[in-house]
Amino acid sequence: MPARINELLARLNEAPDKLHSDHTPAVEELIAQGETVIAPVLPYAADGDEPTRMRAQRVLEGITMASLGFVPGKGWPDAAAEDRWRALWHSLGDLDWRAPAAQRVHAIALWQAWLACEQTRSGGR
Repeated sequence: MPARINELLARLNEAPDKLHSDHTPAVEELIAQGETVIAPVLPYAADGDEPTRMRAQRVLEGITMASLGFVPGKGWPDAAAEDRWRALWHSLGDLDWRAPAAQRVHAIALWQAWLACEQTRSGGR
């Protein structure tokens, strides 16, 4: 894993936005890094600290939403794109940082299986 991703994960909870505490500079930069940070972020979605889980979820949401056309400040290109994202999120266990630990663990296992399939499809890239 690149050192920069480790640095960002270590700073996941630093300097939360005053109006949107689920966003920090690290959250925004991790989202910008794209799908390569999904696997390293997943353990944070199971963390014992609620703000950490919340921010990890925002990273996962941001990356997957962007992959289906969402642009912050503009929204979805069309309703079908949003529907595809909602279906994807549902297929990955509807990860919710407030859910009981067992539900989060189940969702993370679905994410890991999905990542393995994605890597197989893309030839391990």
